[in-house]
Amino acid sequence: MFEHTISVKLTPLFVPTDGKQSVIIGFCGDALLMAADGSLPKREHFEILGKPHHSFHIGEVHDDLYSLLVWKEDITLPEHLVKTNLREFLDVHPPHLYAMLARAKQLAHWLYDNQYCGRCGDPIGYSPKFSALTCKTCGFTIFPRLSPACIVLITRGDEILLARSPYFTSGMYSLLAGFVEAGESVEDAVHREIYEEVGLRVKNLRYFGSQPWPFPHSLMIGFFAEYESGELHLQPEEIEDAKWFTKDNLPQLPKLATISGIMINAWLKDH
Repeated sequence: MFEHTISVKLTPLFVPTDGKQSVIIGFCGDALLMAADGSLPKREHFEILGKPHHSFHIGEVHDDLYSLLVWKEDITLPEHLVKTNLREFLDVHPPHLYAMLARAKQLAHWLYDNQYCGRCGDPIGYSPKFSALTCKTCGFTIFPRLSPACIVLITRGDEILLARSPYFTSGMYSLLAGFVEAGESVEDAVHREIYEEVGLRVKNLRYFGSQPWPFPHSLMIGFFAEYESGELHLQPEEIEDAKWFTKDNLPQLPKLATISGIMINAWLKDH
């Protein structure tokens, strides 16, 4: 299982928290705002931007309160602020800070995607009762979106199956993964995705753990599985290459902060 647990108290969205001082996480549309030197901007760095389009508390870690401020994407940024991809901060910031950055990223993307009611087309507003958005015209309520996905570490004796997507960094291999479809259990998705992507059958599924993956709104659910039958037959639009590896000939691997990196590291500790 995971080697660290982050204690996060999730504050109800849009609810004031007694005037506590907050750590500010800023977004422009759904892009993270960071200082030009790569550090998390201080409150005064954001003041030049004026009033944000959205502003609310998103949670607490230990004694620190975190707030999300979102400006519209067309705002002009000063030189000391830059738009940044959150992926750049995997393995960089402390786990608790990354947990809050990930939550903020997912919520900012949710707000960006839901500026108008999907049912009647009117502007959307905050819900007075839930951590959600509500249309004041027709009452339609929109909760933050989660898209469950399975990720699987497949073993065959002392070997592990790793694969390359055409979209991966050059030379990097990772675990097989895919989204759960409507009407599927996560276990059904594991068997379907593996067979579709590499033509193999697996057995003895064992749950490992999960990880929020805010790119933009996934929840990765990890399993270990054992090879049962089949020969590698790749789905070309999804998989560029797949091979069986031993611990002594591993390729470039995902960052340890990712669930794929954590699962591979757990397998290595057993070998």
